[in-house]
Parts: sequence; structure tokens; C-alpha cells
Amino acid sequence: MTDLSFTPTFRHLNWIDNVDRIRAGGPNGFNVRFDAIAADLHRMATVVQQIDAALALPVNDATGNQHLTPGLDFRPLPFEDSFWDYDQNGVLLGPLGNAGEAVMDLAVPDGIHLQSFRATGKFFVPFKLTLFRVPLLNAGAKPDKLAEISDTTPGIADPFDVTVPVDTALATVDTDTFRYYVLAARSGSADESGNTIAMVQLAYTS
Repeated sequence: MTDLSFTPTFRHLNWIDNVDRIRAGGPNGFNVRFDAIAADLHRMATVVQQIDAALALPVNDATGNQHLTPGLDFRPLPFEDSFWDYDQNGVLLGPLGNAGEAVMDLAVPDGIHLQSFRATGKFFVPFKLTLFRVPLLNAGAKPDKLAEISDTTPGIADPFDVTVPVDTALATVDTDTFRYYVLAARSGSADESGNTIAMVQLAYTS
């Protein structure tokens, strides 16, 4: 909101000793001057309320989507000899020369409607980055796949910045029923170059 403004209307004219008489009414009286001050303060309060309302609005993009960009916090799955690590910029480094998987839990607002799943990074060998949900009361159940980015996703390049839609049938977040997470998987290869993940991002509507 950039059209807010406040222009005061009160202009004080100094009284002159031994010339002006103190009085309530008339164009030079206290009532007129204090009424003008009160009117300015009322207009100022209205502008402050408009500013407060504007600051409380969510930041949306041109499509009306809001974005959730969690900090990368992937952990390798137990009993794997693959090694996942981070560089000095916080970029996730896939295991060199080995297959392996790493998982990151997501804290997503309940009731939002997920629109898309985005990831950026570099890849050298086949990989998958998948957004899942799994029932809270049945962690052994087969997880639901909401979206997936891989080396076969149309339009992917190296480095990549890819956005894919979330399955509309699974898009409404229900944190009372499901836990949400991202799984990173790298295929085994003799190639010693590692894949990297620089960012994952969810676009959603309230």
C-alpha cells in the first residue's frame, strides 16, 4: 500500500500579548483551534490504522501464493554408510560416489492448500527429491507422495531450479492426521561428483 498520506490542516497563529483577548468562540477562539487539532489527530489515527492493516497482510506473489522456505535440515537414514553434509553456505551435499537417502521433517501450517514444490541445486547422477505425508498414528503406512522433482523432471538442467505442482487430492494440509517430510535420494554411481540441494520451497494459499 503506497497511497497513504497525512497532511495536517491546523496552522497556529500566535496570539499577541495585550492585543488578543482569550475567548472560546470566534475565528481566533480556543474552540476553533482545538477542534482543528482534534480533526488532524483523528485523520492521523485513521492513517495509522491503515498502515497497521497493510503490515498485517501476508506477502503474496502475483498468483496470490504465499511461500514457505524451510531451512535445510536433512538427516541420513539409519544404518546407511552414505555421507550427507553441508557446505559453508548451508547447501546440502549428497554422498560422493554412493547411493543414499536423507530425510527432512517439515513444519507446515495446518489447513493451508499446497500449490507447488520447488527445489534448486546441482545434479550429476540420478536423484529424487520427494514431498511426502504419512499418518501420525501409523508411521509404518505407505506414505502419500504429494510431489516429486528428479533428474527426469521436464525442463531440468544443471544447475536446476524446478517447480512442480502438488497433487491436488492431497494438497490440503492436515497436521492432526499427517506428518509431512521431504526425502532426498541419490542413486549409486562410480561418479565421485556429489549432488547438491540449495533450497526447497512450498507455495500455498491460506
